[in-house]
Formats: sequence, C-alpha cells, structure tokens
Amino acid sequence: MRVVASAAWAAVSAGVPDEFTGPVAYDDRWLWIAVGLAAAVVLYFLLSWWLTRPPRPAGLAREGVDVPDVRAAHLARIERIDAQVRAAELTPRAGHQELSEIVRSYVAAVTVLPARSMALADFHHRAPRELVDVIELVYPPEFAPDDALARSLFDTAVDRSRGLVAGWSVG
Repeated sequence: MRVVASAAWAAVSAGVPDEFTGPVAYDDRWLWIAVGLAAAVVLYFLLSWWLTRPPRPAGLAREGVDVPDVRAAHLARIERIDAQVRAAELTPRAGHQELSEIVRSYVAAVTVLPARSMALADFHHRAPRELVDVIELVYPPEFAPDDALARSLFDTAVDRSRGLVAGWSVG
C-alpha cells in the first residue's frame, strides 16, 4: 500500500510546495489485528454454544421393553375408551383426557421420554413430529369448557391415537 501511495504522490508532487506531504496509508497490521479480533469473537461464541448445549440422547427407545405386549395393552385401553364414549358412559372431554393419558403412558413405557409429566411445549422441543401431532389434537378438548369441541374431534383423536400406538416405530 505504501509503495502505491508513494509512487502516486511522487507523480503529483512535482509542483506542490514542500510543506505538504503525500497521502499516508494505514499500516497493514491493523487490518489483520481487526480481522483476528473479529474471528476470535466469532470463535468464542461458537465454542460457548457448542460446549454448553445439552447432550442429545442416542435414541428414544427404552431397553428391555416388550413393545408388542405394551402396544396390545394400550390398544385395548383405546378400544375400551372409544366404546365407553360411544355408549355415553364417559363424556367426550373425559375420553380425550383418557386418550391423552393412554398415549402418554405408551410413550413413557416404550421410550426414555418422561411423557406423563411433559407439557405441550416440551413435546414440541423433544418429541418426534407424529407424537406432537396426536398430543396437539387431544390437548384443546381436554381443557375446553364444554363437550362440543371434544365431541367433534373425538373420532379423529381415537383414530390418530390408535394409529400412533399401533404403528409408531421408536428409533
């Protein structure tokens, strides 16, 4: 940089008085110091993010569980709840609450997720999408003040819960 500035000034300075000086270039080391500092800041934030993030579980499957037996027991519970709601022995809202408990119980039995104590936000952060979809479906009718919403979504909730328990592969 200095060489270019000096050569340019020499060409221009032929008719300039001596009290004027040519352009002065910045020293190149300041540019490299600034780049190094910026890289150090970026590296600091990347390392602090990488080293402080929670470890990911290797897999969701719980070891030593007889999944077919657990699946059959939970499918039987779903069928029983479906029959009770259809026979008006149980309100649709209570049926949604039972379906939620059955799905959570199944997930807790076959995975390492603490599904019984997880809130919907926890499911969004830690659970597979197909499980979140079922929980999102049964959540609003569980807390609705009347049975209209619960009644309209009950058949869909039963089908989706049954489908999740019957066909969900834990990986």
